[in-house]
Amino acid sequence: MRFFTFTLEKSVLFYKGGEFIAESQWQHRQMYHKGDYELIVCIKGPVYLEIDSEEYTLNEDDVLIVPPFTKFGGFKDSPDGADFYWLHFFSQFKEDTYHKDEAAVAAELRNQKSTHHQISLPSQFKLSDSRQILVLIHQILSIRDELAYVEERDFLTSALLIRLFKQFLNQYQPDEETTRMNYLKEWIRAHMSSSLSVNQIANCVHLNPDYLTRLFKKHTGMTTLQYLNHLKIEVASLLLVRTEMPIKKIADYAYFSDDKTFMRRFKTETGLTPSEYRNSYNMIHLNNPHVDPQIPIPKWIADSIDYIPENGDIPE
Repeated sequence: MRFFTFTLEKSVLFYKGGEFIAESQWQHRQMYHKGDYELIVCIKGPVYLEIDSEEYTLNEDDVLIVPPFTKFGGFKDSPDGADFYWLHFFSQFKEDTYHKDEAAVAAELRNQKSTHHQISLPSQFKLSDSRQILVLIHQILSIRDELAYVEERDFLTSALLIRLFKQFLNQYQPDEETTRMNYLKEWIRAHMSSSLSVNQIANCVHLNPDYLTRLFKKHTGMTTLQYLNHLKIEVASLLLVRTEMPIKKIADYAYFSDDKTFMRRFKTETGLTPSEYRNSYNMIHLNNPHVDPQIPIPKWIADSIDYIPENGDIPE
């Protein structure tokens, strides 16, 4: 597998992004990246992409990184259309690329004590939990273009890379306790309801409630009950930014007993009411049927990274 390093001593620089939706048969046009990375998170696939003669097939929850100075485009039609988020960004460092087994890289990174704030991500991998990633991407893309907000977008994009890095690493944790923790999280997701309690979880997974809570505190920084509430808010956040569903229905789908409880807990968790949250994060660039519009690189980015020319079409 091909890996890319990202040095986060300085934030990456967000360039452009959006959500692409094709309702019918579609194929990505041919393009060329002259200096920026592109991150693609697939919502609906398959999406068939080729990067410098190497073919990739993206399905739901797949992540793909397109590196700088590469030709890429579709090699096959998506028969039923496609839906994916796309973000372009620049690193403020000249990064490395290398090929290595995924499990071996994960083991090395887990044991690495780096002082350089560097992470590595594979060219393609599947998200284990897409909800928090999709909400963060939507927040990045919803920030308006005024200069005052540019720095916030850069730091949020850096945070996105860190979350992706953690999700990649969490797929390769051999120790028994972490394996148990991953099982518990999946069990809760599969059995989530408005009435699910800590004692109920403990009984079903044959653990003492106090031990269960200590386990959650150790691995998530939250008690079991806090994790349950956090999961519900995560579901609600995604529904708020991805759908036009009424608040009352979102409360139900996010496993709250009633909409008043939902609104109170959502305000406590996020500092916003559900309606305020939806209004804050519902303005993103939708491009259909063309993807990756050609936008001149902002001068302040060009000044920061003087070795990167402008992004554009494949040169003649």
